[in-house]
Amino acid sequence: MQYITSFLLFLLLFNDAAAQTKADSISPMFPKVIITNNKQEILLAFDNNRKAYELPSIGFIEGPISLREYMSRTATEIGITCKSFRLGGMFTYIFPNKYRTFIRPYFIMQMDAYSNGRSFSDSSYKWFSLADAVKAIPYPASAQILQRVITQPTYIWAATFEEYGYTNPVDPEKIKFRILEDFYKLNEIP
Repeated sequence: MQYITSFLLFLLLFNDAAAQTKADSISPMFPKVIITNNKQEILLAFDNNRKAYELPSIGFIEGPISLREYMSRTATEIGITCKSFRLGGMFTYIFPNKYRTFIRPYFIMQMDAYSNGRSFSDSSYKWFSLADAVKAIPYPASAQILQRVITQPTYIWAATFEEYGYTNPVDPEKIKFRILEDFYKLNEIP
């Protein structure tokens, strides 16, 4: 009887794995990319729905893709080539009253050149000084993360935030934000 139960459990698990679709492979990882140029400026993207600047992203990591490939796609979609990229931090966003948590890695990418040799073909991208970028981003977690990972680049950072209440266009007064777990260094042994 134990063998029959084990075999039935195996079939159930195998059938479930075989029935997975592309949608099942969506990861809760939604990376952001802090792109810098040789003037140490920060690239921001203007979101037409929210009428606000934010750090670039091409969305969730979907399907079988490596981080290197994801970063390469990000650079290509933005219209740049990059010298290098590295992890700046891993951040957790918890949404209250919903069973949702996003893990959001923030990468730092050093731009090498424009893909077309001149500039961005998409006018939604704009360079900012660090101070101006922090002021331009209406999302408190992103602004604080940007400030931390750029001013203290020798560490890989982590923190946990609760941030919700976004509107289209963004009304910063309606965003609910609090730090649930303050910034800490991931690459330092306590």
